Amino acid sequence: MPKVLIVACGAYADTSHPCVADWKCLSSAAEKKGPFAQYADEVKVMGFLKCRCPGRSLVGNIAMAKEKTGFEVVHLTNCLVKAKPDCKNHDLDQLVQMIKEKTGAEVVLGTHDLD
Repeated sequence: MPKVLIVACGAYADTSHPCVADWKCLSSAAEKKGPFAQYADEVKVMGFLKCRCPGRSLVGNIAMAKEKTGFEVVHLTNCLVKAKPDCKNHDLDQLVQMIKEKTGAEVVLGTHDLD
């Protein structure tokens, strides 16, 4: 059973009309749809973490969540990886690399295939 931490853009998740915060991400994980379909076993969501602008503490917070929960995979939400305009505070490739280096976890881009 993969243990997953979901990481979202707090600004988008808290204020966006097309995304009512976390239900799309969590229901996709529970139903093994979209990017969660790759797992053979049931997905266990260990936490849902929101980045807060300017995001300086994000990687440290992810590392703390790793210590506390033992997650194995980080799923970066659609609102974090597909937002237009792009996040002005994070280079996505660099963020993925920093998460991998700090936690040793796999990083998956995206959480659902819903509109």
